[in-house]
Amino acid sequence: MKAPVLVFFLVFSPYINEVFSQNGNGLEITYRKNITLDQEVISGGYFVDPPKEYEGHPYFITRNFESSEITINGLNYKGVPLLYNIWEDQVLTFHPIHKQKILIRSDKINAFTLQLDTSVSFVRLEDNPSYSHHGSGIYESLGDGPARLLIKHRKLTRSKREVSIFSKEFYEEQDYFLKKNGEILKVANRKQAIDFLALEKKAVKRLSRASNLYFRTDKKDYLSLLVELYNQAQDEKK
Repeated sequence: MKAPVLVFFLVFSPYINEVFSQNGNGLEITYRKNITLDQEVISGGYFVDPPKEYEGHPYFITRNFESSEITINGLNYKGVPLLYNIWEDQVLTFHPIHKQKILIRSDKINAFTLQLDTSVSFVRLEDNPSYSHHGSGIYESLGDGPARLLIKHRKLTRSKREVSIFSKEFYEEQDYFLKKNGEILKVANRKQAIDFLALEKKAVKRLSRASNLYFRTDKKDYLSLLVELYNQAQDEKK
């Protein structure tokens, strides 16, 4: 068994100013011992960015590294610079010495939270039967209880139609799932979601209208409401 190696991340440094977002005036150079991992865990190799001819970027929301939190092999680490590549379903960190993006082995990841304008939490599922875009199994996770909403964020590429310096462009798609008692449902319509969670249709209709939420135009918030209703009902039964 290989001995663990210490990996040091540069939190504030001029040479990563473009990839690690900074707040406040000036830059303070400081090293902080951040995360202890076996080399085989931290590195699935160096990550190579997409061709420059591709318009946009392959990452979730931002191309900048953000100080985030990750759980690997059951151990939680905070203040780790992370990027989530939703084009290839990979989690990246930054090597301050080699100044390169490094892949974190997906099979070692349990969960992580990106500290963006608001925190966004992700979990990794071992499998999702019959879903062809499962990839590394990383899903955004919402809901605190026996039911959860899972969202698979994906970026794809398509050829540019107009004359441009770019040959292709990135675009994003999402798939929505409900997880309850070990079952996972890919949600195609609101009726399917309501039936899966065994909710009272009139109550859902009343509350969704009061909140001005509609499945067709706001799937994330609408399904989050259903999950909240289900979890509240389960708590009341205790």
